[in-house]
Amino acid sequence: MDEYPMQNWQWRLLDSDELAIDLGKKVTQTLSFKRSFLRDRLPQQVSFSMDDAETFQNFADYLDSYSALSSNEQFDIALHATALVRFGKLMLPQSWYFKFGNFGGNEAWPDDYLFCSLNSGTAEADFLIIEKDERCSLCMLVDESFEVGGFKTMQRFEVTRVLNDRLQESQRHPIQRKGSFSSQQWA
Repeated sequence: MDEYPMQNWQWRLLDSDELAIDLGKKVTQTLSFKRSFLRDRLPQQVSFSMDDAETFQNFADYLDSYSALSSNEQFDIALHATALVRFGKLMLPQSWYFKFGNFGGNEAWPDDYLFCSLNSGTAEADFLIIEKDERCSLCMLVDESFEVGGFKTMQRFEVTRVLNDRLQESQRHPIQRKGSFSSQQWA
């Protein structure tokens, strides 16, 4: 990534109506989003802003700390997450597809835990929380695919918004609850 300094990056809307990013040195990466996940009026070209750089770096650092994915996969996930923050369309929750989470009662989901799992009843998969408020979270699939209700299959980078009571703990970044025993406490 160091060979492509962020100050040279440009978001671009391709003729095919796909979002891409120019990384410099004639390297362009097309993002794997369905057009329906992105705002209606996207600019033809816009610079990668300081806010984009900070968002990207926060996701990249988190993935580096808690993911066993390859550095290329982490880069792609952080880039897609950043694009969603910048250009994502507001979505209504689709919580009915998912089982209630195993995170306890009145506890709020911890802000510093961006990995979560969602369970459709037929499958479970890991997601990255892109945005979260006190009620809902926008989650992007980080696993390769995820069967939802036996009739729909999500692919990596697809997103869904769910009520926070559907979030389940991910083994990629297990939640340390107060009073719980951790082998790391003794290390």
